[in-house]
Amino acid sequence: MSLVLVADDEPAVLEVLSQVVEDLGHDVIQARDGEEAWSLARARRPQLVVTDHMMPRLSGLDLCRRMRDDELLGRVPIILLSAVLPHGAPEAYAFLHKPFEITDFEGLVRKALAHAPRPKPLEGTAAVERLGDWVAEGFARPLCSARSELERLREQGQADGGALHRLGEHLRTLEGLTRDFQEAAHLAAHAVTLRPVMADLGARLRQTLESSRQRHPGALWDVQVPYSPVELRFDPERVQRMLDALLEQAGRHGGEVWVELESTPSMVTIRVRDQGPELTDEERQRLFEPFRAQGTTGRLGLYIASELARLHGGGLSVESTGSGGTTFSVVLPRG
Repeated sequence: MSLVLVADDEPAVLEVLSQVVEDLGHDVIQARDGEEAWSLARARRPQLVVTDHMMPRLSGLDLCRRMRDDELLGRVPIILLSAVLPHGAPEAYAFLHKPFEITDFEGLVRKALAHAPRPKPLEGTAAVERLGDWVAEGFARPLCSARSELERLREQGQADGGALHRLGEHLRTLEGLTRDFQEAAHLAAHAVTLRPVMADLGARLRQTLESSRQRHPGALWDVQVPYSPVELRFDPERVQRMLDALLEQAGRHGGEVWVELESTPSMVTIRVRDQGPELTDEERQRLFEPFRAQGTTGRLGLYIASELARLHGGGLSVESTGSGGTTFSVVLPRG
């Protein structure tokens, strides 16, 4: 039994091809556009890829080229399907011009899998990155189904409201852990590329604070963020992750949380102080280590925040005293 990735943006064609492959005794993963196919190929490492050429976001031909340039996927056979390419492409193992006979397709699948190389074992940072993608992909569908079932129960109004609320919180935690694991794996593998733009950091922080207030209604938020624009270059999505992690760390303790943004011509500093327990010297030293057992320290979110601050040319530090709580400070350069 082999794993086959089938990619086509036409649902009916996707289902027919997948069923043929399954009838041959193989497992199938489906993609509905080229970018999804590329992500799944990197995460799952199939023994064969069947792809249409004309697809959104990334064409089948471009998918072939990406795979040929990849160290781990370069020898995976690809069957390229197209109604517009007359003779296929040299990057593909085989080509079928649409429309084609199912028997011809079955024959190519058998032949390609007979010559498919055994996957190389993953090592080092590549293994960490692929593991993060694999976990995220594996959890995505069951979490989505669980979320849909939860919403259905809420609409029916027959289940206990308190139980539904707790279930929703557990789902949110699992969704957050899945995202954090994937991001931390990419950071550990040095596979994150920032996309910085000039934007208002103060506005981004206020937006994140509003979400944190809703998640942690028991915390008292004391905020000192200027309403005048604080402009600098940063990756909005990655800075959002960094701020989410810091505010989540502070808000979960409850009590008063102080958030401050300070700006000078050369740098911007964000401070988040909570009333959590004092950290020992050893805890502070190991606070930003990835993939530690979770407890009061070593959370993935803090590792992510630290690495994202570093990628932006800045840094994340922590101070902790018994009377003053714990303060996380992010320093980002301007310019």
